[in-house]
Amino acid sequence: IIKGDNVMVMTGKDRGKTGHVTEVSRKTNRVYVKGMNLVYKAVPKSATTPDGKLQKEMPIHVSNLSLIDPSTDLATKVKVHSFVNPETNIVERRRYAVGTGTHIPKTIDTSYQSEWKDGPFDSAMDVVHDMSFHTAPGVPPFPSDVMREISNRYKKTY
Repeated sequence: IIKGDNVMVMTGKDRGKTGHVTEVSRKTNRVYVKGMNLVYKAVPKSATTPDGKLQKEMPIHVSNLSLIDPSTDLATKVKVHSFVNPETNIVERRRYAVGTGTHIPKTIDTSYQSEWKDGPFDSAMDVVHDMSFHTAPGVPPFPSDVMREISNRYKKTY
């Protein structure tokens, strides 16, 4: 289960509800699901919290969640198989639903990219795309004395 997956809660007070994964803690095997496992936390009374209670999400253990099959919108078990991309011949591991065999794509979180802004020290895009160093065939990138210094002189040669 990764950030951005749609999951169904299998046990607990939110059993049968579906939600969107907002955060994953691999260290504790717990997942934060948007709008699930809500609890009230006691906080000092203020203008924003006049009753002194703040509602927040608590993590759910991974064993209590199940991925949702995109074709049936039901909870499913998942198998991971190797897939060879026919265009590039690159092997990648894909998730498949056990019952229907549907591919469950991994969502890529790009929400933070909207906050990117160019700073005063960032290079212009056309300068970045220009190649500034052209190698000559048969010529090492550094002089031979520099290459000798940076090479591992303690390397075992058999």
